[in-house]
Amino acid sequence: MGFCPVCESRTLFVEAGPWLRDQYFCVRCHSIPRYRALTIVLNETFPSWRSLTIHEGSPSGPASAKFKRECRGYSASHYLLPQVPRGARAGDATCQDLESMTLLDESIDVLITQDVFEHVLRPELAIKEIARVLRPGGAHIFTVPVYRGRSTLVRAVPSDTGVRHLEPPEYHGNPVDPAGSLVVREWGDDIVDFITANCGLTTQAYPFHDRARGLDGEFLEVFVTRK
Repeated sequence: MGFCPVCESRTLFVEAGPWLRDQYFCVRCHSIPRYRALTIVLNETFPSWRSLTIHEGSPSGPASAKFKRECRGYSASHYLLPQVPRGARAGDATCQDLESMTLLDESIDVLITQDVFEHVLRPELAIKEIARVLRPGGAHIFTVPVYRGRSTLVRAVPSDTGVRHLEPPEYHGNPVDPAGSLVVREWGDDIVDFITANCGLTTQAYPFHDRARGLDGEFLEVFVTRK
């Protein structure tokens, strides 16, 4: 038994398989550890988040549903190019490319991404764009798998024809693309330095392990880049 920060209830956490990051569920809201960890960090760093302007790139799962339901200034986007033009609406979201967003300068208090930055082909551009749209005092709060004890492995780079693979292609599930999302980078210990070098902002990592809040499993860090 424990307390789930997503559904804010006493609950039971159940291990549905050995990969706890995706298989350690709250029986009430079906959240997984990284959803719970991100919610905790948002609560702690921006306790008034429900009254702020929040934009989430590629939302999915119970935490995203909570943010949408409880924050009146919440908006969301998916990468839908080339089928949908940048900035155009598609259902409840818009089409945005993190490398070149249509959001206005200093228009967002908190920008959230969950397991997105391993799939961004030009992360240096996305980091600059996020810094551009954040208001002073705002933050990018995000999860991404980080392989501690090693440097970042670049698996693919842009090319004139689209993508050049440096490693055998690997894909992760994508809620809006049945083909999945290409893994471009396996981030390592240098991720914080990479962010600072490309936007000048500082980033703090929040590691978690707390079974009472359902926080266990692999790659369980939340990062906060503040402007």
